[in-house]
Amino acid sequence: MLVTMISLLVLTVAIVAVAAGRLLSGWRWLLASPVAVAAATWLPLFALRPIELYFYPGEAITPMIQLGYDTGDLSRTVAIAGVGCATWSIGFLTVLASLRSRSTKVSSIEPLHLKRRAPWLAIGLGAMLAGALFMRQGGPSALIHSAGALHTNQGSGFYGQLGIWMLVGTALYAFAAVLQGQSSAMVKRVLLVSAPLAIALTLALGSRGFIAFGLLAAAVIYLRMRAPNARAVAATIAVAILLAGALEFVAIVRTNAAATDLKTAVTRTFQTPIPAFQTADLSVFDDFVAMQAVVPSSISRLDGSSLLQIPAALAPRALWPGKPEPLDNMVTAYLYPGQVAGSPITMQGELFWNFGLTGVAIGSLLIGALMGWSMALLFRRDVLSLMVYAVLYVSVFALLTRALGTMTANTFIALVGVVIATVSIRTAPLLRGRVRRLRSRIA
Repeated sequence: MLVTMISLLVLTVAIVAVAAGRLLSGWRWLLASPVAVAAATWLPLFALRPIELYFYPGEAITPMIQLGYDTGDLSRTVAIAGVGCATWSIGFLTVLASLRSRSTKVSSIEPLHLKRRAPWLAIGLGAMLAGALFMRQGGPSALIHSAGALHTNQGSGFYGQLGIWMLVGTALYAFAAVLQGQSSAMVKRVLLVSAPLAIALTLALGSRGFIAFGLLAAAVIYLRMRAPNARAVAATIAVAILLAGALEFVAIVRTNAAATDLKTAVTRTFQTPIPAFQTADLSVFDDFVAMQAVVPSSISRLDGSSLLQIPAALAPRALWPGKPEPLDNMVTAYLYPGQVAGSPITMQGELFWNFGLTGVAIGSLLIGALMGWSMALLFRRDVLSLMVYAVLYVSVFALLTRALGTMTANTFIALVGVVIATVSIRTAPLLRGRVRRLRSRIA
């Protein structure tokens, strides 16, 4: 049964990839579509991980072992996930076909300009906001002696995320200008300052997601503005593999740093077997297995309460100290009492906890349709639409695996940061031109 469920899921992913590729007229746009992120998310989680647990059951998370699980639990979880994958695909392809029928013509991106102060103001404000969060968390001392706390204790730290996304948005704008053929020293300086600064502040805050998100967004912008050749694709895949390994290493360091200093955490990570690195991300499936085993027999359904909290998630906790805890934290409270880090159970898991299998089917259909509509932004001429799409593209992974309320709020913060950077850089030259014309008329 487990093999059948996994085979059906893999077949579903393959069919939607082929169908989307045909509707988008080529692999270039397929790679730049949410389908690429969805496939790269679902296959390791719902195919690789259950196979691994089948052959190595002792590698499961502790709550699964305590509850006792068998291939039936693995099969049911893959089946629930497969229903979500299938209906998400239906919603996505239906909307994509509608967009295709409207003849989405690909046009060149509008001319991009970076002049004088606007990029540096965005960089300065972004660095100040992210730096303020870093110092609030303890600064360099916390990084050295308790690096894990930098990541787990970021409540009410939305302004730090906003600052990093402003830096990322500035770097992406400069990168797009370089791809457009602008080679001025100004453009290069902005890129060489904003990108490393965003990476440094991300690592200083004990995170890694912003690095991966920024690089994925850059890849989407590259695909939109250039048609890559085989050599570029091969080089990108090689770099992506190395980067994935490096980010997994950072994840293990962060986990180890929760109980020791940074130096010891790094030493322990080097001693960790390489196959164990993937557990940090693939254990999302384990949490899903454990929760589906106790819902609704031991834990009652949420009946939509976690979905109704999505608007509330946008409110900063500093302004609303009593804001409901995200779903990932609720999972932790049941499976890992006493711990503080969230335990995601995927989009399908949240929908299942709320409404059962029917909720998985309908909810995934609607989310897939919304992600399909986002592709309309990719083919527009204005750079703001491209930047917004880049953020939505990289948010697909988080929205498919983490709590919908939390990830909706994080996506909103990312959009605000990138839009602020883009609008300020883009409009500054236009405003200066209008001022000059107005002065000449007055004179």
